[in-house]
Amino acid sequence: MLYEYIVVTLAAALAGIGTGLVGLSAATAMVPLMIVLCPTFGGEHGAYMATAIALASDILGSAVTTVIYAKNKKIDLKHGWLIAACIIAMCTVGSIAAYFTHQSVLGGFSLFLCVAIGIRFLVKPDSKEHSPKNGKVKLTFKEIAVSLFFGLTIGFGTGFFGSGGGMMMLIVFTAMLGYERKTAVGTSTFIMTFTALIASVSHILIEPTIVLECWDHLLIAVAVATLFSLISAQFANKVNGKVVGYVTGVILLVLSLSMICINYLGKVI
Repeated sequence: MLYEYIVVTLAAALAGIGTGLVGLSAATAMVPLMIVLCPTFGGEHGAYMATAIALASDILGSAVTTVIYAKNKKIDLKHGWLIAACIIAMCTVGSIAAYFTHQSVLGGFSLFLCVAIGIRFLVKPDSKEHSPKNGKVKLTFKEIAVSLFFGLTIGFGTGFFGSGGGMMMLIVFTAMLGYERKTAVGTSTFIMTFTALIASVSHILIEPTIVLECWDHLLIAVAVATLFSLISAQFANKVNGKVVGYVTGVILLVLSLSMICINYLGKVI
């Protein structure tokens, strides 16, 4: 049991760092570690339970991150409200669908998503705004369509895969809506606070044993993730964006490749 507490603590710390640095969902780091290294999350619906804990950790972690970015005037909801509405509408649907999906699908997706995101940050460590508007002009028809499409898909993914949608929102805000990276992070974590709350409650209502059997893991994860989110968000707002990107990429890549080796080589042996 002590071993699992150490794993959960490490996973939550990495999740908090990712949330504070670039608005990554806690599930990106937490779910792969917990399902691979913790026997508690290795049985039927184990990945589903790990996902619920990751989502719960996202609530306060995203909230404190939002506060730090807000103090630095790095939140813009002019475009974000439309994506938020779509995400909220779909995340509960995703939670229900996830319950009936085999654990290996959820776990395998989390591991390889972690690799992809890590490589992305090493190749392109910082995002630059694509226009001087920085989200301050009226949305065009194309931008509304983009917000609706990605809002609905991110919302489903939030509930289904346990990702609060932070990475996808970051890409949409920077690449398609012209947000500067820090503004995109602050806005996405603001939205993620509410989507993680809705998705985690949905998971727990569907599978109440998460609270009954894993309350200790849940408390540790929430406390540690919140603390490291606060620290990393303060760091991210003081240093160059490329430094943040490289740090995030290295952490995610090392973590994900290690977990893939442990998971798949372990099965072969």
